[in-house]
Amino acid sequence: MFKLREIEVITGGKLLDADPEKEIKGVSTDSRTVKEGDLFFAIRGPKFDGVDFAMEAVEKGASCVILPFGKGPSNIPRILVDSPILALGRLANYKIKKMSTKVIGITGSVGKTTTKELIYTLLSARFKVYKSKKSYNNNIGLPLTILNAPQDIDYLVLEYGTNHPGEISYLTYIARPHIAVLTKVARSHLEFFVNTLNVAIEKAGLFEALPPRGIAIVNAETIHLDEIERRIPPLVKKIFYGVEKGDVKPVRYTLEEDKTKFLVDGEELILPIPGKGMLENAMAAIVVAKELGIPLHEMKELLRNFRDESMRMEIINLESGFKIVNDAYNSNPDSLLELFKTFREHKGKRLIFVLGDMLELGDKAPELHREAGEQFVATGHKILFTCGELAKFISEEAAKRGAEVHHFQSKRDLQDALLNFVKQGDIILFKASRAMQFEDIIKNLEEKLK
Repeated sequence: MFKLREIEVITGGKLLDADPEKEIKGVSTDSRTVKEGDLFFAIRGPKFDGVDFAMEAVEKGASCVILPFGKGPSNIPRILVDSPILALGRLANYKIKKMSTKVIGITGSVGKTTTKELIYTLLSARFKVYKSKKSYNNNIGLPLTILNAPQDIDYLVLEYGTNHPGEISYLTYIARPHIAVLTKVARSHLEFFVNTLNVAIEKAGLFEALPPRGIAIVNAETIHLDEIERRIPPLVKKIFYGVEKGDVKPVRYTLEEDKTKFLVDGEELILPIPGKGMLENAMAAIVVAKELGIPLHEMKELLRNFRDESMRMEIINLESGFKIVNDAYNSNPDSLLELFKTFREHKGKRLIFVLGDMLELGDKAPELHREAGEQFVATGHKILFTCGELAKFISEEAAKRGAEVHHFQSKRDLQDALLNFVKQGDIILFKASRAMQFEDIIKNLEEKLK
């Protein structure tokens, strides 16, 4: 990959106690997963400081450690830099400039990861493609993806995430996209952006980074579309997609309990995931694939067999007759409303919603949680379990409107009550912000209800 002397120059650091000609085999920021020959970046996070794990990384086989000046052990192979996190970005930027690969970038408040997975699925049948793992979409995850990508790939599919102004700009400095997709702007990260217009301006930064003859693919149904379009450079090709409107949209579609059927350019397609939001994600991926020369008939089976096991509308059918819908990777007011609408029709089965806090909404958090309680009842739902300081506002508002609600402060209490409440044939739907870690409850329920 790189020799240590090259890394010293690229990062602007100082190499000490190491062979300059030694070549690294991979890159890591987690001492628990360091492999033989890795370069370990000692990055300070909200809970841990990588400097404290530098020695452990070397003992596990790391060839060298990137440390901040004046910190860390002095008896290990190391490169001292001003900022390990910025050094990580510089190294990734250097590598991607040396690669012949094209970058497909995806941003948006909702749907980024599923759209990434769909694009990867459709392109992999024809091309060598590499994608970011999980939601590796920030100033650590994105450069790690680049540095661990094979050199000979045709396309690199990256997520560009943000929860503070200016982050998209930094990520596009690391990796400038050739094709950029904006899924949708929604009410997320309002604690730091204040309003959705600022969110839209930040997300549109991905388009501003496109080169001449790049491709901007935009959800025609997003809010602030005019502001977003205004920021697309003049020599960039623009394609608008959607479900109800856009240059590329289905002629018709049917949302069923466990799948979505839709017709595009004469091809009957099936996505084994329900919901209009998921259909929007599929349309974005279809546009990318079509632009790269893949005909719809080749996408048909790929879409039919698509599986998203990333806690995003993941449907788990248990042999005992229960169905669990795991949409608990993240939550914001708009994606929660989409979940309510998706499961309006349930063929007489009892729907039980299990909801947690929606985080990073700032001063509007109580108001937006109350709004969710109103929408829960307005979309025809009746049974609600909630957990968390903010989720109690959902329960309170839903209870005022006649819903059966059960609120708990701890996940353990919620889980115990839920196990005593559910009946065979129930559909149990989970949604909450990532920090709530609802997967703990889901895993236990799967085990006890199987």
